Amino acid sequence: MMDKIEIKGNPKRPKRRVYISLRWLATLSAASLVAVTVMVISFANEQNMRKALIQEAQTQLILEARNLAITSSDALLSEFPELTLAPLVKDILNGRPEIMEVVITNHEGKIQGSNDTRAIGTNWQKPRELVAIENSGYLNEDEKLSQSAGIIMVECPIHLDNESDLGWVAIVLDKSFIEAKVRETRNALMTIAAILMAAAVVLTAVLMSILFRPLSVLRDGLKRIGNGDLDSPMRVRDFTELGMLASTVNKMAQELQISQRLAKVHEQEIIDTQKEVIITLGQVVESRSTETANHTLRVGDMSYELALLAGIPKDEAELIRMASPMHDVGKIGIPDRILNKPGKLTPDEYETMQGHPVIGFKILNKSERTVFKTASIIAHQHHERWDGAGYPQKLKGEEIHIYGRIVGLVDVFDAIFSDRVYRKAMSLDKTLAIISEEAGNHFDPNLAELFLGNLPKFLAIAERYQDEWTEAPVQAPIPQGVAVRI
Repeated sequence: MMDKIEIKGNPKRPKRRVYISLRWLATLSAASLVAVTVMVISFANEQNMRKALIQEAQTQLILEARNLAITSSDALLSEFPELTLAPLVKDILNGRPEIMEVVITNHEGKIQGSNDTRAIGTNWQKPRELVAIENSGYLNEDEKLSQSAGIIMVECPIHLDNESDLGWVAIVLDKSFIEAKVRETRNALMTIAAILMAAAVVLTAVLMSILFRPLSVLRDGLKRIGNGDLDSPMRVRDFTELGMLASTVNKMAQELQISQRLAKVHEQEIIDTQKEVIITLGQVVESRSTETANHTLRVGDMSYELALLAGIPKDEAELIRMASPMHDVGKIGIPDRILNKPGKLTPDEYETMQGHPVIGFKILNKSERTVFKTASIIAHQHHERWDGAGYPQKLKGEEIHIYGRIVGLVDVFDAIFSDRVYRKAMSLDKTLAIISEEAGNHFDPNLAELFLGNLPKFLAIAERYQDEWTEAPVQAPIPQGVAVRI
């Protein structure tokens, strides 16, 4: 697993908010308003219709009762009135299922005519729970109109030549037939209302789509701007406030684009300056020793290439390229007599030289900048060995940060393959043999395999930044039993 530089803080991801479409909200509101309006109108219409049907039924019953009373007067004076009255009742009931009962009585209340022939001669029993309907403009004197939850009944006296009453005519109507007509009309109205409401919804949706189309363009445009696309202006052909808003947003995007370009220029200037400072610092350090300024350039570019081969992302590999030139910044704290001594160092001198990784780490680790944090890791660990025999921490294997492993391998390769004042460069074959032999000992075996398997990349970098010497390097005499510098 590739090591990572620790990043402080763990910002919480904002919860995703759910938004309601204003277009559909307006459409549903309009549709709901239409639905409520239709329901209110239908209810009012139903009440008026029921009232009108009841009034019509009452008027019809009164007229029929009066006519029956006139035609029944002579029959009641005959010896067998039922023979005349039965056909009259039958004529009224013919094709009239809403008429529940027709009764003709004499002055004693005995039934003389009825739709039930078995009731002839019996006393008539009025339906119960009837409530008189007062203030009806259709009634004459002595006429009665009453109703209950299920029926309407009209009673009309039978007169003859203004004499005393001969009897009564009563007609009973079933109100369920009125309710059936109301339901039938209601269903028809509801069907029409449903069609009208569907048409209203479709029309409202189309209208809202047209009205809110600029808003959709604004939403999509702002979303593009939020995603960083500042090159696609919003085209809103609208002369309302939405069109003005779109123009304002377009101008804002243009100004933001200009500011972004200026910020990128300034950012690049800062990065370039930072690179230049880092490289210069590395070169200043190298200038104190017997190494050349091109060494830092070669190490930086080779570290970048090896990082990419190891699967490190490009931006992180670029960070290694920037930081690696400072790998030997700790040599600032090493005396010149040791740093520039030709040939081998004494054990004490070598121990002093081994202190430069710690010095470099302390110098660089004080900064909170990522590049300096990276450089501090590289400076501290680029002399560690895979087998744990390195310095200063004696780290082993993957305990060594991947940055330190990469720069450590590249630094050794460039050191033994380049000329120094105190010695000539080793041959390519010898250099490669050392890298191969030290894989798994000095170097990460995977990185060594990647390096050797892609050698042309690194040789091209070495050729690009060749050193120029004013005098030929010499091989200094090497005392017996003294450690050798790479």
